[in-house]
This record gives sequence, C-alpha cells and structure tokens, in this order.
Amino acid sequence: MKKEDYLFDMQFLERFSVRPVFLLLSASFICGIIVAGVAVKVFSLLGDRIIMPLFFSGIPPLGSGFLPCFSSVLLNGLISLIGVFLLGVTAFGAFGIPVLMFCKGASVAVSVLFLLDGKGLSELWRSAVCFTPATAAVSLLLILFATRAFVFSGGLARAGFSRHQETLDFQLYFKDFICFICFSVAVSVIGGLLASIYGMI
Repeated sequence: MKKEDYLFDMQFLERFSVRPVFLLLSASFICGIIVAGVAVKVFSLLGDRIIMPLFFSGIPPLGSGFLPCFSSVLLNGLISLIGVFLLGVTAFGAFGIPVLMFCKGASVAVSVLFLLDGKGLSELWRSAVCFTPATAAVSLLLILFATRAFVFSGGLARAGFSRHQETLDFQLYFKDFICFICFSVAVSVIGGLLASIYGMI
C-alpha cells in the first residue's frame, strides 16, 4: 500500500492531514472567499442590499454578547460538520466535500463584507481581534475533518467499484466526528468570551 503524505506524524492527526487532500480543500475554501468577495464588490451587492449575510456563516452581528456569539459559532460548526460527515459516508464525497468547502468560504466572505460595510477603522480592528480567531478556528476544524471525510469517502468508492477489499472503520470515523464536535464547543466558548470583550474595548 502506498504511504500517504501527511502533514503531521501523530496517529490521531494523520487521519486529518493527508497533505494533497488538505491542500485541495483549503484551496477550495480560499477560492470561495475570493470569488464571493470579488462578486460582491464587482456587482455592488452590498450597496443595493441585493443579498443579506448568509445565515450559516458563523459570524455573529457586531456587538453580540457571549450567548449570541457562542450559539452562532456552535450552530455553524455543528451544521458544517454534520454536512461533511454525511458526505463522507457516501461515495460522492470527492465531489460534494470540495463544493461544500467552496460554499462555506463564500458564505464567510459575504458575511464579513456585509457586517463591515461602512464601518470605520476602529470597528475593523475590534472585529479582527474579537471575531476572527473563532471564525478561523472553526474553518480550520472544518477543513481538517473534511480531509478525513474525503479520504473515508474515497475508501467507500474504492470498496464499491473495485475488487480490492478496503478496510473501513466506521466506528473510528464516528468517534472522530464526536471529537470534532467537542472541539467546536470549546472554540465556541472562546469565541463567546472574545465577543464579550468586544463591548469593553
């Protein structure tokens, strides 16, 4: 069996860090941010209020306290992780997961531009300090778990369309999913605490 190219050496992290897949999904996420950002600016979508910030972007309104920010980040993380998990248990995850990552990047870009539209420099740096860490952490968690789901989906596809026997441990895949839910709860708590600081600075 060909040795995979991993970003990390630890056994737990190896499942989420197959380098080619991680880079592919990261590129898909970044492309979503770029395409959505350019589209919003080129077509002046914010000025005409043609679009509203996407509900599942994971970015709470500026000035939100602990609970609104915590629930927004957590809800976003759970919905995204569940979507990736479900795509991972199909043979079509190799197509669906990059598309989902692209859409996720686009939703984040649209929401950031909408929330900061017309805001001054002080609002910009306060938002960067208080809201960017949680959004970045959730995005990284999503990309890492999407890497795991992509590889698992590839194993399902090979098992279904080839004569070679693939060893798939669904129980381990589900445990990894639960671990990432726990990580998203921790990130949401930190995001809520940072949001509480927003009103003090």
